[in-house]
Amino acid sequence: METMPYLAIRSAASLIVLERGFVRNYPLDAKNLWRIGRKNPETENDIELESKIVSRKHGYIQNIDGEWYYVESGSLNGTYYNGKKIAMNENSEYEAVKLSNGDILRVDSDNLENPEERGVLLIFTTEGIGNQWKTITLRKAETVFGRNAECDVTIPLSYISARHMVVRKKEAEYFLMDCDSMAGTWVNGQEVHGEVPLKEKDTISICDCTMILTENKIIYNIPVIRKNKSNMSKMSQNSMEENNLQDRPVVLAADIKSKKVKNNQGFGKKELIRDIKVEIREGTLVALIGGTGAGKSTVMNCLNGYETNGIEGNIKYKGVDLIKDFNRMKYLIGNVQQGDAFHEELTVEQELTNAAGMKLPRDTSKKEIADRVNMTLKQLGIENVRKNQIAKCSGGERRRVNIGIELVADRQLLCLDEPDAGLDPGNKKKLYETLRNLAHNEEKSILTIIHDVSEIDLFDQMLVLNKVDNVGRLAFMGTPQEARKYFETDEIKDVYDIMEKNPGKYIFKGDGTNE
Repeated sequence: METMPYLAIRSAASLIVLERGFVRNYPLDAKNLWRIGRKNPETENDIELESKIVSRKHGYIQNIDGEWYYVESGSLNGTYYNGKKIAMNENSEYEAVKLSNGDILRVDSDNLENPEERGVLLIFTTEGIGNQWKTITLRKAETVFGRNAECDVTIPLSYISARHMVVRKKEAEYFLMDCDSMAGTWVNGQEVHGEVPLKEKDTISICDCTMILTENKIIYNIPVIRKNKSNMSKMSQNSMEENNLQDRPVVLAADIKSKKVKNNQGFGKKELIRDIKVEIREGTLVALIGGTGAGKSTVMNCLNGYETNGIEGNIKYKGVDLIKDFNRMKYLIGNVQQGDAFHEELTVEQELTNAAGMKLPRDTSKKEIADRVNMTLKQLGIENVRKNQIAKCSGGERRRVNIGIELVADRQLLCLDEPDAGLDPGNKKKLYETLRNLAHNEEKSILTIIHDVSEIDLFDQMLVLNKVDNVGRLAFMGTPQEARKYFETDEIKDVYDIMEKNPGKYIFKGDGTNE
C-alpha cells in the first residue's frame, strides 16, 4: 500500500516595520543580511527608516545556519528587545540576539511609559504569522474584536469569546475594555480589568493573537487556520527522512538550568532536574522516556507550564514566557493525566459535550459545541462509539475519550502522561497512529510520556532523560534513528540498560555529543 510523505511546511521569515502609522513587510528569506538604519544617501541600508531617533547604522539582522539574529551596532538611542533594552556584555560588546516568532525590536525613548512619537517597531515573524498582518482604522466610536462574524475584527478561534474586547475612541484618545471574556486580554503583558487607556505602540494580546496600536490604526495578526491537506489516517514511518524536520517552526522552547523544591524535611532545597534544553516543533509527535526517577513527570509539568515554581531558566510557548505569562497561554495547552477524567455512566458524546461546555467560552453556541464534538470524534477515530456508554468502551477507546476532553477545546499543545498504560500492543499502536495523525494532519504539537518503545518509529522525536547523581538530566533529543546512532544500539529498548551502566556518560549537550 502506498503511503504519503509528511506534509512539511517551510518556515518563512518576515520583518514587519511600523513607523508613523504605516506598515511595511520585508521578506527576510530574500537574502541573509539586512542592514537597518536611518535613510541617508551616504549609507547602504536595506531597511531604511525615517525617524530621527534612529541612527544611520543602527543594527542588522543576519541569518546564521538557518536561524535569524539581531545585532545592535552601537546606536545612539539603542534597541529594545521584547521591552528590554539590549545592553553590552562585560567585554563592552553587543551580542547577537536570536529572534523567534513574535519577537519585537523597538527604537524609542528611554521610558516606554512615555513613548517617543518618532518611535519605530520591528516585528520578527515566521510563516503562519508574517504574511497575515492586517490593519483596521479606528474610525468608529467603538471597534469590536471577537469570534462572531458581526464583529469589526473577527477572530475565528474557539478560545476567543464571541464579543471579546472593545476599543473605544474618545476624541483623540483610545481605550480598551475586555468584555468579560474567558481567555482575557493583556496590554503590554498586564491583564486588563475594566477600561484602560492605550498609548502609541501598545501591544494587545489574546493568547497567541497580537495587536498593536499605531496612530489611529490597530495592526493585528491571528494564527492561520490551515485546512487539512490529507484525509489519510496513517503516515509513513520514514516521513522525517523524506522531509526535513527542521522545516517546522519551533513552538515550544525550554532552557531549564535547574528546578528545585523543598526537601522532605521542609527546609533546604532538593534539585529535581538540571540542564534540560529542548525544542518542540509544530505538528510533531514527541516521546518522553527515561528510567524511574529520571524526572519525566517533572519535565512534562515544566514544559506545559503547570509546575514552574523553583525553575531557573526559561520556557517559551509561541514566544511567550510560560513561567511569567502562563495565564495568558493556558487555553492553548491541554494536559492529560494518567487517571480517567470522564464519567463512566455517560456516553462518549455526552462526556465530550460536557467538556466543551466547561472549557470553551460561555457564549459558545450549542451548534458550535456540537461541531467541536463532531470534529473531535473524527480526529480521534471514535465516531462509531459516540452513543456508547463509556463504561462499555474498550481500553483504547477510553484513552481516546480522555484525550478528547482536552482536544474538544482545540488545544494546540497536548501533553499526555502515559496514555498507553494498560493497553495491549495492538491498541497501543492504534493510539500512537492516532496521535501521529493529530500532529501531522491537525498540526497539534504532542508530547507524551511512554515506557513501551516498541512503536518508537511512529514518533518524530525522542526526549530521553537520565538519572545522574539523583538529578534528572537530558540524555538525548532527536529522531529515533539518531538515537540509535547516539546510543550505539539497534534497539531503543536497550537504551535504559545502556544509561544505567554508565549514567555519567550520557548527558546530552544538544549538538549530538555528550559531556
